[in-house]
Amino acid sequence: MIRPATVETVCFEIMLGSVFAALAAWIWGMVRRSFGAIPAMLWLVLSCVSLVCAAMIGILEFSRR
Repeated sequence: MIRPATVETVCFEIMLGSVFAALAAWIWGMVRRSFGAIPAMLWLVLSCVSLVCAAMIGILEFSRR
């Protein structure tokens, strides 16, 4: 069985990576002449991934006894 602390650590690393990648996609979209669909979709997907990871961390953290 996987320890909850290990899952939290992996989720935190994924969350940080997706937040920075979403920021890079946002900047990439703003630098271009028109924002375009690809940077917008990247930003949306990566933001959702970071929110899911944050929710998993919260559930694991606050469900401990």
